Amino acid sequence: MQIDQDTRVFGLIGYPLAHSLSPFIHNLAFKAMGVNAVYLPFPVKPGRVSSVVNGARALGIRGFNVTIPYKESIIPYLDRVSLEAEACGSVNTVLIEEDRAVGYNTDGRGFMDSLEQEGVKVPRLAIILGAGGAARAIGYQLAVRGSITVFLNRTPERAEKLARDIARITGQESWGKSWDSSCISDFVQDAELLINTTPVGMYPDIDQKPPFVLKNLNSRSVVADIIYNPLNTRLLREAEGLGLKTISGLGMFVNQGVRSWEMFTGREAPRKLMEDRLRGLLLKNET
Repeated sequence: MQIDQDTRVFGLIGYPLAHSLSPFIHNLAFKAMGVNAVYLPFPVKPGRVSSVVNGARALGIRGFNVTIPYKESIIPYLDRVSLEAEACGSVNTVLIEEDRAVGYNTDGRGFMDSLEQEGVKVPRLAIILGAGGAARAIGYQLAVRGSITVFLNRTPERAEKLARDIARITGQESWGKSWDSSCISDFVQDAELLINTTPVGMYPDIDQKPPFVLKNLNSRSVVADIIYNPLNTRLLREAEGLGLKTISGLGMFVNQGVRSWEMFTGREAPRKLMEDRLRGLLLKNET
């Protein structure tokens, strides 16, 4: 690819970013579709997120994705956010148009796309591990579709606040509890879907898993992990060992990336190519 003065620049902000394969799939799609653009990682150290938007404007960056830990904290520095991003309180995609920075969220819909692709119906009751930006986006999408959501987090106050926010915005019942709360057994037994939205188990700490006892789930439960690197996390391996259906983070990652890429370019993304090449890379890395 030839980079010139007309090359559009996009990127990813977060910290750290060594694990991210967003540049891989976005640049792959740019090349495949003949788009004169490049996608770069921009590791933003803690305390510097306030300068990101003005810096992007000054450099002529056309848009960027947002990952841990800035999906919520970026919002005050944007000129506007979409209704969905405002409702779920989380932004993972920013477009800069005519010097205005507008925030969107493609995480929640990307996850719901992955459920549909795996033939999994919207659950009556879902347990979400974590209370960050991804948990907000996924919890919102589940709630507007009628799911009761239970958020489990190391800091129960954060989970409780998220549950209140989801209930207030959607009118759907939601709960927030601590990881080790003694009053979640009924929720666990009735849950049809368990989703890990925390970074626990992400490369390079692949031997870790969230502190959740999978054997307490019923046999119909589906276990999903939004981590895609590694492709088969320790959480998913343990769930498979119990005979439970599992969903890796690959589908959500590709789906949210496709939605962002199409917003960046205004063109249809080569989704199958992006997924196939990413799957191949991840499988190669695991051998």
